[in-house]
Amino acid sequence: MRSHVLTPSLFLALACSARGGSAPEGPSYDPELITVPFLVDDHFVPSGCMGDCSTSVAIDEDCPGGRAAADAQGRCHHFTYTAGAGGLGWAGVLWQTVEQNWGAEPGREVAPGATAVHFYAKSSGAAQPLTILIGGVNAADGGTACTSDDDCASRACDRGACSEPHHDTLRLSQALPIQSGAWQPVAIPLTGMSYAPEVMSGFGWTAVIAPGQQTIEFWLDDLRWE
Repeated sequence: MRSHVLTPSLFLALACSARGGSAPEGPSYDPELITVPFLVDDHFVPSGCMGDCSTSVAIDEDCPGGRAAADAQGRCHHFTYTAGAGGLGWAGVLWQTVEQNWGAEPGREVAPGATAVHFYAKSSGAAQPLTILIGGVNAADGGTACTSDDDCASRACDRGACSEPHHDTLRLSQALPIQSGAWQPVAIPLTGMSYAPEVMSGFGWTAVIAPGQQTIEFWLDDLRWE
């Protein structure tokens, strides 16, 4: 599993004919299709703020002590959720195809066959309970009456009704206690699950901050579908 090197590859189709051959025809893969395995950070961005995220969650790539593994790829993500007065008590982040794409724009087509989402995680202080999300974007307001695009999660008000937004068919949610100290490897199974025809969110998390708790701090590294 860890032997994969996830770098772009270009395969040229070389056609031969009775006249002695022809020039390369270009890539033999579909540039719109994400092949498996792939790094989440290569195709999705952590821009989908939920709950208290926009006011109470700081996001950077500061990973003291180094990456989770010698062959870790993609980005190392550091999150700090600080309790605030009047907050909802929960926050979350979704990795989206483009910033703030809640269904207005298409997702990404991912080739079938992925069996798991792998990553590393650790927290500071006490263990932190997270909920890991794969997929889950479902702005189900198609056909709802509207007067402007601002009334629609899909950002499109077409002749008085919200247009049908794009959405995930995969809606996987799994509780995960993240331990403090050393990095822990995590695998979220995808075997037997369908995510066609498009993936809107390749990864995500939510966390609930307990009464009296000041901060939740954790790191995620080497996010990948395999």
